[in-house]
Amino acid sequence: MSKSSTAIALPGDKPTAASLNELLQSSRNLPRRSNEIGTIHLGLGEIKKKAYKMRKYNKTAKDVNPYTKAHYLLIGKGITIEEIQSELDSLDSLRTAVGAASGTVAASNAAAPSVGIEDYVTAQKHQSILTAIEQSLSSSARDFDQYVSENVSQSWKNQNKDMKSAALSSLLKREQPTSAPSSPEKRHKQLSSTNEGKQQQQQQLQLTWGTKPSSSILSPRFKFSDVQPSQDVDSVVNPNASYALRRKFELYAQVIYELNDARQESAWYQLCTVFADLSKRELTTRSKQMHQGWLILRDFCEDEGELTSVRERRFAAGHCSESLNDPESRRLRKLIAAKSRRYLELQFLDHVNDVYQKLEKKAVGEGLVSNVSKIRQFLELTLKTKAGEWKVKNLTFVNGVPIWATLFSLLRAGCYDEAVTLVSENDDSFQKLERSFPLYLKAYCETADHRLPAELQGRLANEFNQYFKHSSKEVDPYRYAVYKVLGRCDLSRKDLPSITLSIEDWLWLHLCLVREDDLDSSDEDTSIHERYTLTDLQKSVLEFGPDAFNASSNNPLYLQTLLFSGLYEVAVQYLFSVSEIDSVHLAITLAYYGLLRVPDEKEDLTKLLIVDDKGFRCINYARLLGYYTRTFKYSDPRVAAEYLFEICLCDGLNDKLRKEQIDLAQGAIRELVLETREFVMLLGRIGKDGSRIPGIIEQRKKLLYLDDERSYLHKIAEKAAHKAEDEGRPYDCILLYQLSEEYDTVLSIVNRLLGDFLVSVDFRTPLDDIVSGDLIRGDTNVVKLAKRLMKTYNASPEILSRTSIRQRETCSTLLELVSIASAFTSRSPDLVDILQRVKKLDLTPCSSSIELDKIRLRAQEFNSLDEAIAKNIPNVLVIEMSCVSQLVYELQQGYEVEKDKKSSEGKNTSKEERLNELKQMSRNCMVYAGMVQYKMPREVYRTLINLEVDL
Repeated sequence: MSKSSTAIALPGDKPTAASLNELLQSSRNLPRRSNEIGTIHLGLGEIKKKAYKMRKYNKTAKDVNPYTKAHYLLIGKGITIEEIQSELDSLDSLRTAVGAASGTVAASNAAAPSVGIEDYVTAQKHQSILTAIEQSLSSSARDFDQYVSENVSQSWKNQNKDMKSAALSSLLKREQPTSAPSSPEKRHKQLSSTNEGKQQQQQQLQLTWGTKPSSSILSPRFKFSDVQPSQDVDSVVNPNASYALRRKFELYAQVIYELNDARQESAWYQLCTVFADLSKRELTTRSKQMHQGWLILRDFCEDEGELTSVRERRFAAGHCSESLNDPESRRLRKLIAAKSRRYLELQFLDHVNDVYQKLEKKAVGEGLVSNVSKIRQFLELTLKTKAGEWKVKNLTFVNGVPIWATLFSLLRAGCYDEAVTLVSENDDSFQKLERSFPLYLKAYCETADHRLPAELQGRLANEFNQYFKHSSKEVDPYRYAVYKVLGRCDLSRKDLPSITLSIEDWLWLHLCLVREDDLDSSDEDTSIHERYTLTDLQKSVLEFGPDAFNASSNNPLYLQTLLFSGLYEVAVQYLFSVSEIDSVHLAITLAYYGLLRVPDEKEDLTKLLIVDDKGFRCINYARLLGYYTRTFKYSDPRVAAEYLFEICLCDGLNDKLRKEQIDLAQGAIRELVLETREFVMLLGRIGKDGSRIPGIIEQRKKLLYLDDERSYLHKIAEKAAHKAEDEGRPYDCILLYQLSEEYDTVLSIVNRLLGDFLVSVDFRTPLDDIVSGDLIRGDTNVVKLAKRLMKTYNASPEILSRTSIRQRETCSTLLELVSIASAFTSRSPDLVDILQRVKKLDLTPCSSSIELDKIRLRAQEFNSLDEAIAKNIPNVLVIEMSCVSQLVYELQQGYEVEKDKKSSEGKNTSKEERLNELKQMSRNCMVYAGMVQYKMPREVYRTLINLEVDL
């Protein structure tokens, strides 16, 4: 039971394949002419007729041609000269007929020709409007294409320029030395002789494409421009590269989780101790190097003997100071020098004990052995050849013992009391050799900072100059070394001639010579060469470089040297090229104790190590953590969040820099939420009763310096929602605004999505099949989502109080429109019921008894409708007219059902009455459509006209 409608397929019809014949037949059924629409399709006969009319005016030259080119243009528009002439004549006859004939006859004579002019003017008006719209769209498209073309061209020119400039600084291959001297000075001289220092500087110029780095610290394509990561598979940050690396990743992630737990409880967590225990389990050379580094930091940062209530960021005030002369900064450098020196002394004493224990296994020993005896055995082993001769010449012996070598080794091992005792036991010999030396040694060993008083310092310096600088005799080199350590003599030469020093010995000697009080010395007679601070030692270490300290591949010491000398930022950068995962956790540990500087936003953030405008070295800490999380943020988003929380280790910084770090951390967390879309895990969810179930971020909001729930919602969830909205991710916006408790905004977005979905509905396809699934075109089923939200909101008075009535009514109306569209596209639609439901919505004049004033009022209210509803009014009109058209057809064909026998008001009526009522309803609908004609697509209005014509 169907009708041959030319405009729209009926809901009950089955869809057929669109073949060429069907398309041709459909085109022939299109209307040729309507009251307000010009010619749509011309047949061959009409084309032939128009061509004949145009040809008949093209007379030969010998004939009189009364027409000009303007006449041909009018003929091309479908207007003949005869028609215009007849209309003009009729106007003249009308003017004369007004006075001679009756008004009725004159009106009838004038009405007929006026209709043609009115139709032409209306058609031209419509055509002008459409032409203006098309020109505007074309102009916009051209402007956009021109803008894109100019920007792409400019971007390519910039990239080409940058690439050419980078290519000019080609990389030079590094020449590896053939030998590896033990002392840093000798190693540095060899590097300088081969110009390796210059090559290292040139190698820092990396060949990079001229692309601008992403501002996001979680960018997967970001690479640091000043350092190359290690190519070793066990050092990269990808935790899935190997089983061993995955195991290490999980263990270290558990440590970070426990650290955040402790920070949240304001408790101290011994981070260095834990990492030292973990690195001890590994057997590689790199892990041994890291184990020693962790022990150095543990001894410095986690000394149980120092009573302090604040452990987190305890050194930030000194290390992050803006001046080297700041008291806190100077106090920290003194502590670094003293702690590093003491650690090297204990390390050397342990080495002596290990050597002695190996010797003791070969010989039977009884009782306790003093450190002096162990030192003697150690010197016997290290300073004698296999033939029993001493390797060092001019040694001074007392009772068969090289006294100065023993004293130097005791000082090197930190055995100050044993050294004083040894001198006291041999006081007679020293009275003959050095009468004042016992006094110097005792004063040096008894002071906490191992520093001589000014008076004794001057006396010792005079004796040093007399014995060593102005004497031509060959002296015991260890005597020279002991005097140099006690009196810091001749600082212009900081080496010990004739004594072979290991890297640890060299570093210990320089730490003994460091004095931070020299910075503010008021003694004008003090030579600048007699000043030596920790900063000077740091410059020497950096000048020598890693190759000078990594002479032994089995025992690289550059990392330890950097930590001993307080170059913590350089240590992070160096370790990044060796092991990325260890570099990240070293940076976290240093930041936890306040031993890491961070740059401000104005610095070049493409580098890992940055030197600020004051000359201080900084680590791009936030970017480093973002770089580390890039490989596992999707597989382990919770772990990634725990690491990003560490960006907020910023207490002790100035207010501006502290705020920047907090903003970076909060921004990184928002990016993590949007990229991983793990909203429930990270942000939590809203229960059915409206209660909040917190996620990881809300549980850790204290670490992000979010004091309360309102601050958390505004700075994390709500800002993430704004960013998702800017990126065109509406479904993510819904979840994020829901979590930020912006329920009215949620309804607004849902209404917009529902409106867009309804506009795109194809009435030839059953809608129930689409809305019944979990996904619609690959996205979330917005219909089911809207129903769930309305159910949840209506069940919670608190949520209802935070939503507007307009948004709730709009959502209910759109859901009803979805239901109506589903019924209309079903296989057996109830047309009468659909009309009743459309009438109940009261969006269009779906009634036969409505007055014209009310229709006009309804059209005026169109602009006040919600946009999601307004854009669906055309579809409502199509549904209404299609139902009316089908009902009229069924009545005309004699197909009546019991429900059709009643009018729209529910009264029993005759067939003719029902037909008149339906036709009146369609006329009211068309009157309304005409009033809002320019607010809906042309195709819809054409469809409505076709449906009206069929009636």
